[in-house]
Amino acid sequence: MSSISIRRLSADSAVDRDSWATIRAICCRTGNNGEPIADNRWEFFSKIWIEPYEKILPEWAYVAEADATIVGYLTGCPHTKSFSRAKRWRCTLPLISRILFGSLRRAPDARGFAWQELGMRKSAEKSFARTILSDISRLYPAHLHMNVERQFRRAGIGKRLLERLSADLRRQGVSGIHLFCGRDPMPFYLGAGFQVLGTSHFRGREVFVLGQLLQIR
Repeated sequence: MSSISIRRLSADSAVDRDSWATIRAICCRTGNNGEPIADNRWEFFSKIWIEPYEKILPEWAYVAEADATIVGYLTGCPHTKSFSRAKRWRCTLPLISRILFGSLRRAPDARGFAWQELGMRKSAEKSFARTILSDISRLYPAHLHMNVERQFRRAGIGKRLLERLSADLRRQGVSGIHLFCGRDPMPFYLGAGFQVLGTSHFRGREVFVLGQLLQIR
């Protein structure tokens, strides 16, 4: 396998425009529990899962490269509460407007997303007890999303991306990090030092919230 390098992206997303386009593509190729999503879902799917990080916190994204080709990425956030507020105003509300009145009215998944964000449909995260969510906000304020191309999995890339993010979070004094996931990714994250903080059921599937405390230097 080619030598892998990890690169943190710039605070100016325009500098890494091509990298962000590749991240969007990888997200869609791996967005169905590691498998590709349907072609007609790509545009909207990447708007939900990638665009907020590109717009708000581009400097907290990392890419894994093999021979200068991006083969995996991690989008992170040191303070989920503040990020969520910014995302609502800069990304979610404009997107809902386009769903209800504009060009995204017929996009797959769009109306379900709008109803969920408007509080008319429960999300996976909100299926957890408030006490669990409160503890996560207090002890594990950072979060992450990560995906690696199929042919480069099981090569330590995810571990290296996590290590780079964790080191940068420690330097910022962040106390812990969390993520929500299904059962399939659990062995990887548990092996990387995460613990199960809670379990819920959402639309017939188990959903887990995992967390890891970070040693503050």
